[in-house]
Amino acid sequence: TGLVLTRMDGDGRGGAALSMRAVTGLPIRFIGMGEKVDGLDVFDARRIAGRILGQGDIVSLVEKARAELDQAEAERVAKKMAKGQFDLEDYAGQLRQMQRMGGLGGLMDLMPGVKNAKAQMAAAGIDDKVMKRKEAIIMSMTPHERRKPDILAASRKRRIAAGAGVDVAEVNKVLKEHRNMADMMKKLGKGGMKGLAGMLGGMGGGSPGQGPQINQQQLNALKNLGGGAMGGMGGPKLPGLGGGGLPGLGGGDKKK
Repeated sequence: TGLVLTRMDGDGRGGAALSMRAVTGLPIRFIGMGEKVDGLDVFDARRIAGRILGQGDIVSLVEKARAELDQAEAERVAKKMAKGQFDLEDYAGQLRQMQRMGGLGGLMDLMPGVKNAKAQMAAAGIDDKVMKRKEAIIMSMTPHERRKPDILAASRKRRIAAGAGVDVAEVNKVLKEHRNMADMMKKLGKGGMKGLAGMLGGMGGGSPGQGPQINQQQLNALKNLGGGAMGGMGGPKLPGLGGGGLPGLGGGDKKK
């Protein structure tokens, strides 16, 4: 017997948890960022305290990566990135991986010191709804168009826009963001961890207690993927980052 708290992504749910525990006398068993069963996690007081204090929850982040992401697929994409190949099918795959990991908001809650960064991304309109809209645009294309976006003439763009229920301008925006993302992935593939450091450099300049701030270049990198700079996590590796990996991931495969 115990309590299950959902929609813990709100700012006031910490107080609600304490109140429910005090009134009922029952322990909190599970929490979730949303309302779906697959979004529930076992309640751990230390981890939740870390999130509330802005210290993140790296253990939960690693567990999500191990459970949700496919190591073989990540390695396939990593090899393409190393060759400078990153088509729209790969782009859509990165968006889906982000959503399986809990979306941008869920991932940011697990990362330490991102209070200022989250506010900046919210102001820039980077959220999970944007990611879903981008995926809808990409999936309105044919497989050949997703693999060869250079063939997308004006008539094809109008058809794709109609299929996704958006304006042609949004289709053009996704195509431009994909090109930017492909260039970034190519740099990461060549530079390994040094390439990542160059892209994320300077994220330690925040005020005490506020966490890091992100500059415009870093913000644009996140915006290109609706916040997907971490979308490539799978198994023990981050695609395009050489042999580095997340601690504790071992060689786990995607959960069946």
